[in-house]
Amino acid sequence: TALLFVSPMTGAYVVMRMVLPIAPSWALQSIALVSLFTSVYAAGMALVQSDARRFFCYLFLSHSSLVLVGLELMTPIGLTGALCVWISVGLAMGGFGLTLRSIEARIGRFTLTPFRGLYEHMPTLASLFLVTGLASIGFPGTIGFIGTELLVEGAVGVYPLIGLCVVVAAALNSIAVMLAYFRIFTGTRHVVSASLRVRPAERVAVLILSALILGGGLFPQPGVSSRYHAAIELINHRSPGEDGDIPHEAPHHH
Repeated sequence: TALLFVSPMTGAYVVMRMVLPIAPSWALQSIALVSLFTSVYAAGMALVQSDARRFFCYLFLSHSSLVLVGLELMTPIGLTGALCVWISVGLAMGGFGLTLRSIEARIGRFTLTPFRGLYEHMPTLASLFLVTGLASIGFPGTIGFIGTELLVEGAVGVYPLIGLCVVVAAALNSIAVMLAYFRIFTGTRHVVSASLRVRPAERVAVLILSALILGGGLFPQPGVSSRYHAAIELINHRSPGEDGDIPHEAPHHH
C-alpha cells in the first residue's frame, strides 16, 4: 500500500530528472494530454465512488496527474505551479489518507453511501479531514492554493482549453471532497458504546499537519521562490533545440 501511495509522486520526480531534459516537445505534449485526461477521468470517478478507499485512490490519482500536466508545460509559471502542487499534494493527501485510516480504525472499512453523523464523536478528525481535503483542492489560505493558481495560470497561458480542463478536474475534486465530508460527518448521530475521540499521538499528528498546511498557505513566498528557481533550472537544462525561446517571467503573487 505504501509503495502504491508514493509511486505517483516518485513518477513525477523521475519525469523531472530523466524526461524533461531530453524529451522532444511532441512527447511532452502527448504526456500532458494523457495526464489531463487521466486527471479529469479520475476526478469524475472519485465523485461517484461509494467505497472510501477507492474514493481516496481516484482522488490521489487525479491530483498526481495534474502535477504531470504542469510539468509538461515547460513554462516558468506552469513548472512552478506543478512543483508547488507536487509538494502540497504529498502533504495534504498524506494527511487526508491518515484521517480516513483513523476513521477506519474506529468503525471498520466503510462506504460513503449513508450519512454517518460522526462529527460529535470525532470533531478533531473531522477538522483534519476538512483542512487536508481543502488543501488538496487549493482552497485559499492553505498550502495548495498558490500552486493550484499558478498551475491554472500556466496552463491557460499555453492553451486556454487545457486550463479549462484543469479547472474542471479541480472542481470535480472539490465536489468529491465536500460530498465525502458530509457523508461521513453529518446526518443522524451515530450511536456507539465506546469513545471514538482521537488519542494523544493522533492529536499531535493533527496539530503538526494543520500547522504545515496553514503555514504554507499563509506564508507561501519561501516555498514558491525556491520552486520558481527549480523551474528555471529545469528549463535551462533542456537540450538545445528542443524548444523555442521561453520567456522567464516570474510568477505573480497575490
